[in-house]
Amino acid sequence: MSAANSTAASRPSYPLKFGVPPQDDQSIGSIVGGKYTNGGSELIRASPKTGDVNSVCAEIYQHNRLNCNSFVQPVTEIVVNVSGSANFRRRADGAEQKYLSQVGSASICPAGVEVRYLHIEAGPLKLLHFYLPTDLFGALQTTSDGTHIACLLYKGGINDPLIQSIGFAVAEELMQEERSERVTQMLLESFGVGLAARLMQRYTRDDQRGLSESYFYAYSGRGLDRFRLRRVVEFIQENLETDFSLDDLAKIACLSVFHFCRAFKTATGASPFRYISEVRIGKAKTLLKDPYMTIDEIALSTGFSSGANLARSFKKFVGVSPTQYRSKFCR
Repeated sequence: MSAANSTAASRPSYPLKFGVPPQDDQSIGSIVGGKYTNGGSELIRASPKTGDVNSVCAEIYQHNRLNCNSFVQPVTEIVVNVSGSANFRRRADGAEQKYLSQVGSASICPAGVEVRYLHIEAGPLKLLHFYLPTDLFGALQTTSDGTHIACLLYKGGINDPLIQSIGFAVAEELMQEERSERVTQMLLESFGVGLAARLMQRYTRDDQRGLSESYFYAYSGRGLDRFRLRRVVEFIQENLETDFSLDDLAKIACLSVFHFCRAFKTATGASPFRYISEVRIGKAKTLLKDPYMTIDEIALSTGFSSGANLARSFKKFVGVSPTQYRSKFCR
């Protein structure tokens, strides 16, 4: 028996018997773990910042049978088995990966990988899902000119003592009934750096096959691909009256806020903020043609908090006030 297998066999399974997560652990439908809850898996525990693709976060799920259809992985995910065993089948761009997941075994799914399917064929088992934001890898992955020099492997059935020990420690922390969110997040961020270094040390490849076209567009300076750009633009147009954030748009594009802003500007020629403002002003111009709508009503319909705020932005972009525009062009 190898040292890694011996470690996994000797490590006791955590008695994860908490069927309902507490209020501060709610994260059903988050961008990172939503595919599991949608597939019928049960969220047991979650870290304070779960769902934030720009932060290190972790979740524990109980899985029975799971069938996930194709998806693009938004952030790098490391999975460590902390209880039970099950057969896995999954496939990205290469050959299908089949393996028996036992306590201590791990798998890696890098950000940007297009996964064709993920199946857990028998259970139950409980897995720790550790999510690492792309920005965490920083200088480990890129040269000074921004060229991507290393790719993480899409790999399952790993027996790595360091990954195991980090996974067990994080699971133990999350299962504490009384814990400080601040301390938990500090531990996660520390362990996240260690995991990122371990992945770059042992689980990289020179070629970049298996990463989606969307990944290369965003990270090579070519901007958002047309599919992600369309999703973002449709969201903006359909939600102009709501108070959405850059983080919301970045999640739709499955990118960090930093990379989203850069990729969006490359694709459109405008920053997200300017683009949203132009779309809102454009809709305001259309609504000004309705003589029965007040300036305040138009402001609320286009995402401005008041008629005064609309007037300031409108004059900045158009050169005249909404009232002057209506008098001159909307008769």
